[in-house]
Amino acid sequence: MDRDPTTEAGRTLAELDRLRARTSRRAHGGVWLPAAGIAALLLASIALYREPFAQPASIEADHPFWAGLPDQQRNPVLSYVFWLAGFPLLFAGTALWYRWRAHRLGVRVAWPAFVAAGLGLLALLAVVAAVPTGPVPEGLAVARNPYWAGLLTPLLPLTASVVVLGWAERSRGLVAAGAWMAVLAGWLCTTYPLGSVPGWAVGGDSLGGQLSLRPGHYLVLMALPILAVATVRLASTRRGPGA
Repeated sequence: MDRDPTTEAGRTLAELDRLRARTSRRAHGGVWLPAAGIAALLLASIALYREPFAQPASIEADHPFWAGLPDQQRNPVLSYVFWLAGFPLLFAGTALWYRWRAHRLGVRVAWPAFVAAGLGLLALLAVVAAVPTGPVPEGLAVARNPYWAGLLTPLLPLTASVVVLGWAERSRGLVAAGAWMAVLAGWLCTTYPLGSVPGWAVGGDSLGGQLSLRPGHYLVLMALPILAVATVRLASTRRGPGA
């Protein structure tokens, strides 16, 4: 019985698509670990704030915001050391993970770009801002007139790392998570006090307002999309090569 060439071609294409999907899942299935590491670093930074979840009677924040967000930190030097040690540890662990995967599975991704983006921006931030801190710039206290010096925060190098990792791993979810982090960090670090909402965003002739969320809440909101991506990728990897 003669085989239908069209049917055979369709089966071949379907098999190629299946193999291509399996190869892609195998190549990019390891992103869950660095993504989880980034989320863990974000969540660990909650401990840098004096009152990460409680509402304080008053806030005295030092600039630059070495803890990450414009709020009262336990100790500026502790915050500085946390990020300058945390970033290299995260990237060292990532490098070992991807080298192990390359040796075991024979797959490679452009992870050095992820490391270069994070460390490069962190080094630039450290040089520009240095350790000394001072009062919050006056313009930063007005939500309608943001002071761009507020962008001297370690959250932005981490944001760039998330976006570059998403690009290297072909993960739209991580790119979206990085964009979400950028929006939150850009808003929170260019207005003071934390969570100030400009009048134009409220509408009408309003002078604006302020959300009652604290640094811990915002950091959890930043970390959740990254954790979601890590969980989905880990579950996809554990389905096995035949999935």
